[in-house]
Amino acid sequence: MHVLIVDDHAFVCVGLKATLLDEYKGIDVTTTDHGDTALTILARDTIDLVIVDLFMPGAGGGFNFIAMLCESYPNLPVIVLSASENPAHIRKCLDFGAIGFVTKSAPKDALFEAISRALKGEKYVPDSLREAMPDVAKVIDEVDSGASADIISGLMTKRQMDILRHITQGRSNKQIARDLDLSENTVKVHVSAMLRALGLANRTQAGILGQKLGLDEGAEASN
Repeated sequence: MHVLIVDDHAFVCVGLKATLLDEYKGIDVTTTDHGDTALTILARDTIDLVIVDLFMPGAGGGFNFIAMLCESYPNLPVIVLSASENPAHIRKCLDFGAIGFVTKSAPKDALFEAISRALKGEKYVPDSLREAMPDVAKVIDEVDSGASADIISGLMTKRQMDILRHITQGRSNKQIARDLDLSENTVKVHVSAMLRALGLANRTQAGILGQKLGLDEGAEASN
């Protein structure tokens, strides 16, 4: 098995490579810190599995790279490894064609399970997303049925819509408060009001809704 690791942090590449070499016998592991180099390697070598970081600086990473990778190599299992635990980010990667998503905070056994499933052609979805999806409120079903952002935004104030956009992009209340020049307590009040207006139970559901509305487009996130 030949695995390609794509991550802009050298220590992640080194640590992950060592982990894989220790777990799997006879494995080959190639690492690179940029998407363009990854594409060169894929064109040159026979790769059985790609493990790629979600957010890397420049044009060589991010959602566009994941989408392009899955489109160009539809039969190649792609596992996304990221510090992001935003269900919207997870869902988007899976929608693009990634076969699995593993958070960097997860134990190494989660990665091993994702690899095992990927090699069988089975998807690996984090528990956080599996637990969130059954309880997603009716408003999300309405979006899937074609409800527009205008209809959803009509249920909220402009400020609440701004906050929903920030939640979708994975920002905490503290970060939102700084970005919008509000107190953290004011943000909490707006979040609670927004969830009530939309009939949602928590921020996880709000993030899923925002992703479906495309509110994460152009988001800048850190690893």
